[in-house]
Amino acid sequence: LVSLSLALSLFLPSSRGPPARFRPPPAMAKSKNHTGHNQIYKNHRNGIKKTRRPKKMSMQGMNCKFVRNQAFAKRGMKCTQEEKEERLAAQK
Repeated sequence: LVSLSLALSLFLPSSRGPPARFRPPPAMAKSKNHTGHNQIYKNHRNGIKKTRRPKKMSMQGMNCKFVRNQAFAKRGMKCTQEEKEERLAAQK
């Protein structure tokens, strides 16, 4: 019985495929997708600069009713030096 199964296993193909020593080598590894090589050098060639700060804050995304009113309020506060002194005197 043992010799029969041994004889059959030698001649019948296995469902697992050939043994490892008869299999072709696996395909080559895929090429590298990303590397940071030389990037630090390139970034420092011209120096890493700080971003420039804006002189005026952006009004984008603010409440448009508030922004409009603020503009009118700023225009309303414009005055000459004499008017400014009169206002300060009136406050006292």
